Amino acid sequence: MKNISISKALLKCLHEKKYAELPSSLDGKFDINIAYQVAKEICEARNLQGEKLEGIKVGFTNMNIWKRYNVNVPIFGPMYSTTVKDYNDKLNINKYLEPKFEPEIYFKLNKYPSSKMTDQELLDCCSHFGIGIEIVQSVFKGWEFSAPDAIAAFGLHGQFKKLKEINVARYSGGIEKLRRSLSNFSLTLVKNGEVVEKGHASNILGKGPVGSLRAYVLFCENNVKDWLLLDKPITTGTITNAYDVHEGEEYLLAFEDISIETIKTKV
Repeated sequence: MKNISISKALLKCLHEKKYAELPSSLDGKFDINIAYQVAKEICEARNLQGEKLEGIKVGFTNMNIWKRYNVNVPIFGPMYSTTVKDYNDKLNINKYLEPKFEPEIYFKLNKYPSSKMTDQELLDCCSHFGIGIEIVQSVFKGWEFSAPDAIAAFGLHGQFKKLKEINVARYSGGIEKLRRSLSNFSLTLVKNGEVVEKGHASNILGKGPVGSLRAYVLFCENNVKDWLLLDKPITTGTITNAYDVHEGEEYLLAFEDISIETIKTKV
């Protein structure tokens, strides 16, 4: 099956809310490199339809969920002007198959970084960091897929909503304190008044969100240089497990060991 056929089939399933066949089941040679070719074709097609590249999602950085989803490498995918939302915007989760909720730290770069930089140097390339929620979705029934399948199918991205954004230069205690906080914070996720999980920064590649940012920069250097973006949200992966989500649910995100106030949001 040709890449262009795969990209068209996946886009059709996304738009019509229908399940797709696994590309890896149709082509035994369908690997990560081919999957990113499909992802770039989809990005180009969506751009032609007016969906502008508005950020990059980084997924599968939480090592606690690798076994559950049979994926043990970070994946990267575009976010769009139609899928990145501000705090007051309403999410539309009903347009997706099997949507899930993920709380994530994101960064915005204002200088081009290098993967060889120290953590503090990477943070110095950022104008802002923040907390957001990603609605992830799967056109593959039961969330059963391989890493190449997930990459091709939009990186599983549905929508991303920015909840709070903080100026890095104005962080209380400075960049060095922020660096330490991003390696040590914890997040308690509460859904409809009940604690769902307490996640820790170390869930993300064993290092925290800056480790995910570094993985993103390295990926762009080696693979898709056009995806190294300035002044756009770069997510870092879910801090907790990904949880089924339904319209009307209320969530509370309570942080410890980092200067982020408790955030409430409704989907």
